[in-house]
Amino acid sequence: MPTISFADSSMTIDVEAGSALIDACEENGAPVEFSCTVGACATCIISIEEGADNVNAPDGDEISCASSRTDVAGARLACQITVNGDITVRYLG
Repeated sequence: MPTISFADSSMTIDVEAGSALIDACEENGAPVEFSCTVGACATCIISIEEGADNVNAPDGDEISCASSRTDVAGARLACQITVNGDITVRYLG
């Protein structure tokens, strides 16, 4: 069972492999804010500090949206991520 850790807090969440990060965050009150939930606003922008290989690859729209909001390399939108293994994320919003 994958674990999601949040770099700026002591919170960790265990999820089933293939779970949507947005669902895990919303169900557990995680320190990530969401707005549109469809990858258009970048409110949920995060960096994956550890375990980037344990999530789905971003598509071009996600990369474009994330890069318009931050210069952090590899920034992702939490609403677009599927968790397949342990990850550590940092909310950039």
